[in-house]
Amino acid sequence: MRWTAVTVLAGWLATMLPTTAAHAAPAASAPQCRPERGSLTRQQIVQEPWAQQILNIRAAHEKATGRGVRVAVIDSGVTAENPQLAGRVLPGVDLTKTTPRDCVGHGTWVAGIIAAKRGVSPFYGVAPDAQIIPIKFANQAANIDSGLAAKGIEAAIKLKADVINVSTQSISDDPRLRAAVQRALAAGIVVVAAAGNVDPKNGGTPEPMYPGGYPGVISVGAVDQSGQITQFSNPNTPVSVIAPGKDIVTTAPDGTYAVKDGTSFATPIVAGVAALIKEAHPDLTPAQIKQRIEQTAEGSKGPGSGAGMVNPYEAVTAVISGGAPSGGTGPAAGAVAPVKIVMPEKPDPLTRNLALSIAGGALALSGIVVAGGMLIPLGRRRRWRPGRAVTTPGDGDGAGRRFR
Repeated sequence: MRWTAVTVLAGWLATMLPTTAAHAAPAASAPQCRPERGSLTRQQIVQEPWAQQILNIRAAHEKATGRGVRVAVIDSGVTAENPQLAGRVLPGVDLTKTTPRDCVGHGTWVAGIIAAKRGVSPFYGVAPDAQIIPIKFANQAANIDSGLAAKGIEAAIKLKADVINVSTQSISDDPRLRAAVQRALAAGIVVVAAAGNVDPKNGGTPEPMYPGGYPGVISVGAVDQSGQITQFSNPNTPVSVIAPGKDIVTTAPDGTYAVKDGTSFATPIVAGVAALIKEAHPDLTPAQIKQRIEQTAEGSKGPGSGAGMVNPYEAVTAVISGGAPSGGTGPAAGAVAPVKIVMPEKPDPLTRNLALSIAGGALALSGIVVAGGMLIPLGRRRRWRPGRAVTTPGDGDGAGRRFR
C-alpha cells in the first residue's frame, strides 16, 4: 500500500509546502504534548465575535441548536479544558496510540467553533448543544499517513456520528480516503471538509485538495471580514460554500481562547450549520443537507466561492423542493500525496484587537465607523431585525471569512 501524508490545516503557510522528514515525530519516543497556548482570556472577549455576528447565528438558534446531533472531529484530538467544552465532548478514538489529548491544538480549535456552549463568554459555537466525537488521527501537523484519516472516518461511522468535520488536506486522491468518504455518505453521515490552503506569496500553485474534492462532500472556502475570499483559500478544490475563516475566535487546549486563520476554521462553521439542519430536519440525507446549504447561501463571489456565504438561518428554515444537488464529477482515483493539518498564521496583536473590538479610545471609534459601513448593507440584504445580530457597537468588521 502506498503511503500518503496528510496535513492538518493549521496554518496556511504550510499548506503547499512539501512534506519532509523534518516534520516527522522522532521514532524513538512519542512527541511531548505541548499544544500552542491560547492568546485570550475570557475577560478579553468583550463582545460577540465578528463571525457569529455577521452570520446571525443567534437567529438560527431560535430554530435549532444542534441538540442530539453528534459531530465527529477527525483531527488532532480534543482537550476539553475550556469550560465552554465541558459536557460537549464524548469518548472518542485515539488512532495514534499516543494520548487522547490534543498535542497540536487544531482539533480543540475546530471543536470549539462547532459546539462551544453559550453563557460563559460572548463567544459560542455554531451548534452549541451538539456533541463532539473526537477522532485523533494526528499527533503532529504534517507527515501524517492519510490512511489514518481514512480510519478516522471509519471510526466515526462505527461511533454513529451524524456529521463529520475533516479539516485536513491531501494534494492527491488516496483511494483509502475516497472509499471511507463514500462509506460515510452511504451511511447517512454528512461530510464537511476544508477546501485547503495555498501560499501564493511563496509560489504555491492551487490544486484540488482531498477529501474536500470528493463528490458529495461539502467543501468550504474562507472569507475575511471584508467579505472577500482570503488569499490562502484554495479556489481549485470544488467549493460548495464559503464561511468566515480569518481572525476566528475559538477554544484553546489550555482552557483559554485562540484567534485563528484558515479554511480549517471556516469548515467547522459549516459543519455546525449541518448539525443545526440535522436537528431541525432529521430525515434529510447528506445530499439533501448539502443542497440546502448551497441553495440558501448568499451568492457566489467568483472563483473559489461556490454558492456563496453560508446562511445558517436560511439553511435551517428555508422551504426547499427537489432532490439532491449535483455532486460534480470529482477526481479519478490515482496517486496519493501528503496530507497535513493546516495550521493557522498567528494574527498580530493589532489585527486581533480590531477583530474583537478589545482596543479602546480612537481605535474603538474607528471600528464603529468601519463596522457600520460594512455590516449595515449586508444586514439589509439578510433582512436582519434591528439590534438582533449586532448586540454591541462596533462588532463585526465586515463579512465572513474562512479557514483553510
